Amino acid sequence: MIQLNLNVLIKYLRDKHYDAQLQSETQQIYIILKIAGREFPLFIRIFEQSDLLQLLVFMPINIKQGAYADLARLLHQLNKELDIPGFGMDESAGVVFYRCMLPVLDKKIEESLLDSFLKSISVICESICPPIFTVASGSASYAEIIAKAKEIKKGQTGFKTRVET
Repeated sequence: MIQLNLNVLIKYLRDKHYDAQLQSETQQIYIILKIAGREFPLFIRIFEQSDLLQLLVFMPINIKQGAYADLARLLHQLNKELDIPGFGMDESAGVVFYRCMLPVLDKKIEESLLDSFLKSISVICESICPPIFTVASGSASYAEIIAKAKEIKKGQTGFKTRVET
């Protein structure tokens, strides 16, 4: 079990080869995940009063004006399909993110649980973000992405999580 303390978490993450840093202004840990040639900022925050640990990763994409509605529809669809939903968008800030809230007991978290969620965030960023980037940039609409996903799924014998655009 890992004690939920910023210094302990930073040491644990560094031992796992993450370049974990403390953002002193917000009292959050941040890590830049390098996935598929892009940098995804991940913020880890301890909610002291509620026994929660937040993992929040921002997608490195600028949302094109006019793409918000299609992007929102896509994010809702992804959340419906994912076992661990958590995609969101802040229109006023123009950002897309993926957030996980992990419950903790007695200010401790199981190492394997944290490792699993960190790994799942990397997989999600690599496999699911391409269609998000495509819609956010205005290169394709929600309907076009869904049609492409159905086409790919129809041609596959197994479950396919990656939509190539």
